[in-house]
Amino acid sequence: MKKLPNAFVLFMKEQRPNVVAKLNISGSAAINTMLGQRWKSLSKEEQAKYYEGADKERQLHSQRHPDWSSSNTYGKKRQRERSKTPQKAEDSQSEDSKQQR
Repeated sequence: MKKLPNAFVLFMKEQRPNVVAKLNISGSAAINTMLGQRWKSLSKEEQAKYYEGADKERQLHSQRHPDWSSSNTYGKKRQRERSKTPQKAEDSQSEDSKQQR
């Protein structure tokens, strides 16, 4: 399950197509820089629209998935499963012969 969007992410989703069309830039780093500058230049009232949207998203999500927690799915690395089958004697001998070459 995806992490909930914050106010800035909602702003980026809305404004990214406008920035791409206006500046004709394809690099995501340049686009993100421009979006960050635009976000900082917004007044608190303009930013409040996105904060309210993020709160609504959070409330809807908590109603749909009351037991969900970001700590359950984020910040944990899956461990790789390793097979416990021993190597065959032939395989180890062939590796030894490769190293001698």
